[in-house]
Amino acid sequence: MKRSRLPFLPKLTERLAVRLVLLLTLALLPLGVVAVMTTAQTVADARVSAERAMVGVTAEAVAGKRALIESAFASASTLGPLALERLANPEECTVILSDFVRRSGVFSFVSLIETDGQMRCRSDGQSSSIAGTPQFESLMERPAASVTAQARDLARNEAVMIVTQPIREGVTLRGFIMITVPQRSVELMRRLPVNSGPASTVLFNTDGELITGMDDPETMARLPANRPLAEFPDNPDERIFYGQTVGGESASFAVAELIPRRLYAVGTWTGSMDAQTGMRAAVMPLILPVLMWVASLGVAYFAVYRLVLRHIRTLNRQMRRFALGYRDAPPDIIEDAPSELREVSATFQKLARILARDEAELEASLAEKTVLLKEIHHRVKNNLQLIASILNLQMRQVRDPSARRVLQSVQDRVIGLATIHRSLYQSERLSELRADQLMDEITRQLLALGAAPGSGISVHTRFEPLMLAPDRLVPLSLLLSEGVTNALKYIGSPEDGGAPWLEITLTLNDDEVTLNVTNSLSAAAVEPDPDAPDFDSTRLGADLIEAFAMQLEGVLEQGEIDTAKGPAWQLSLSFACETSDDLAQGLLSDPEPEAREAE
Repeated sequence: MKRSRLPFLPKLTERLAVRLVLLLTLALLPLGVVAVMTTAQTVADARVSAERAMVGVTAEAVAGKRALIESAFASASTLGPLALERLANPEECTVILSDFVRRSGVFSFVSLIETDGQMRCRSDGQSSSIAGTPQFESLMERPAASVTAQARDLARNEAVMIVTQPIREGVTLRGFIMITVPQRSVELMRRLPVNSGPASTVLFNTDGELITGMDDPETMARLPANRPLAEFPDNPDERIFYGQTVGGESASFAVAELIPRRLYAVGTWTGSMDAQTGMRAAVMPLILPVLMWVASLGVAYFAVYRLVLRHIRTLNRQMRRFALGYRDAPPDIIEDAPSELREVSATFQKLARILARDEAELEASLAEKTVLLKEIHHRVKNNLQLIASILNLQMRQVRDPSARRVLQSVQDRVIGLATIHRSLYQSERLSELRADQLMDEITRQLLALGAAPGSGISVHTRFEPLMLAPDRLVPLSLLLSEGVTNALKYIGSPEDGGAPWLEITLTLNDDEVTLNVTNSLSAAAVEPDPDAPDFDSTRLGADLIEAFAMQLEGVLEQGEIDTAKGPAWQLSLSFACETSDDLAQGLLSDPEPEAREAE
């Protein structure tokens, strides 16, 4: 048996890219041949038809305005001979013109302009002269019918369109009839919008001067950019052109001649030519290529699904199962997939085996270390409780009150440390602890040990949910212990004779934690100065508070304040802290303030 001269072909045909190229080439070849041959001429013919239709639609969009202007020209031709016959009697001429304006309902002013610039016959009954003005010089230089726009009427303060018609007797120029039409009347002549009509239309004369649309910023923004309108009356072959509007949009423009050599209209179509009416003629010839394209897509999708998608979905299910934590068995290799996907499947199987093995080893190591760390915290807590018990036995044997107070303060600090270590080994997460729960527990212990029986102290606590790392929670707890101990030592009754009170709050505001310990002072007593020589003769409590505040990198403030209940002493500590993800997800609730009376 002869060996193939191209041994690489079998392997080449197994590749996904080669299979897709062969199938897509086979599916798209008929579509390409038919589309190129049938649509080229069709699109060209459709474009010509669309351009002609655009000119017609532009003229139709302004048909009402054109009719109004043609009516003005016709009226001027009729009024000219009548006005000339009565020029010797200006009053009679004025009556005719004013009666015409009143009956028309759309014209605002009519006047006879004589060849010397005099305007003795006007519809408003006045007399004036425009001799020597640029407008009159232009009329005399080119005595032809024209239409222009003016910002203000000669008699009224409003924008108008001016229609001027020369009056001749034979070949002799005898004057001009000028009729003004308010722009508001022109705008009222809009026709109902036609399907696929222009976005905007404006009228202009043979000199390229705008007749309508000057007061509409949106219409002005849709005029052609870098193409003066004056060039189109002399270029009848270019009625359709494409470019940018003044506002920067891509648009198609159509120029329609409404009144030969007098009035023109330009329509603007924004967007693609495919959206215009004339381009609909190109839709029908494209149906067959579109159907063939859809069929080709069906073949291509079947090929992609058969060769790629079904295997990728299988691989995706395996990856998702692995990501959800299922490690009971390694994923299977997809055998009937192309070589590229089969290699990916085999690689993923190897990766899953390695990750499962490493995860098992890490979990075992982590569990062992967690057990050891909790055991350490448990033993430290037991040792601290033993020390607290020894201190308690020692206090029972000491008769000196000052020595008993010193031992009591040491015992309180040891109990506080023991409470922290107990929370550490009882917590499921060693990296963060619930600060609010620990603060509440320490406060309860200190009140149970430090409040004198029958003192009647009213205690109010409010601890907002907060997670802190142990290196920040330990100094904060010890600072709270010192602050509460000092507060119980120097608490006094308010001026109104009510019960002494103690308020402890832990709040979180914009990643800043604030601890406040506030106690009431008696009317006659003032909180001792921490810097005084007799204050806690060793100043150990004050020094510890300052040391803990420095360790937390916080701002410590303490001193006497005035409250609604009377004078009080407040210890306040603020330090920066990043909030925990648990709090951000709303897993912890904000407890309500708690009131408790110690007996």
